[in-house]
Amino acid sequence: MFVAIEGIDGVGKSTIITKLKDILERAGYRVHTTAEPSQTPIGRLIRDWLLRSDSKIAHPSVFALLFTADRVQHYYGEVKPMLDNGYLVITERYMESTLVYQSTMGLPMDWLMELHKFVPRPDLTIILDAPIEVVIGRLRSRHKLEVFEADKEFLNRARELLLRRASLNNYPVINAVRDPDSVANDVYRLIIDALRRVV
Repeated sequence: MFVAIEGIDGVGKSTIITKLKDILERAGYRVHTTAEPSQTPIGRLIRDWLLRSDSKIAHPSVFALLFTADRVQHYYGEVKPMLDNGYLVITERYMESTLVYQSTMGLPMDWLMELHKFVPRPDLTIILDAPIEVVIGRLRSRHKLEVFEADKEFLNRARELLLRRASLNNYPVINAVRDPDSVANDVYRLIIDALRRVV
């Protein structure tokens, strides 16, 4: 099964995925966790670029094309081989991040969807959510903010769109304000329920 954990910056995705991997492995599952931007050369380029102040002046299509190129390479170079070997693969961010963030930047959703025609949807997409003031407080504790993390109004619009897409696509939404163990256990139960439906 291929699971995507989505949510705006600062919602706690990395922390929850780390805990989730431990819970699933103790339950006997073989788990591979990964993240986007990936560790491919394209992903490393994106990570570096997001910290540069001049990235703010780039046209929104540049972000969309780079993130999607990284996603295609990530899926076929890492995700699919692990799925083929019987692993449960969990990624931090996938297509919803690009659809939401770059749509919030003003790009048409139809075009963004078209960019993703070469990669499949995850078997399960889970949204972690927290109020904007909570995520801003978490982000400000970091040493250096990326371009998207520094704009509160942008993050708020992205959060609203992500929640609308969750409602439209029936993605489960998890309250990520609570302690990480409770959040991870809720996500674990969603994954186990989905696995049972597949079997």
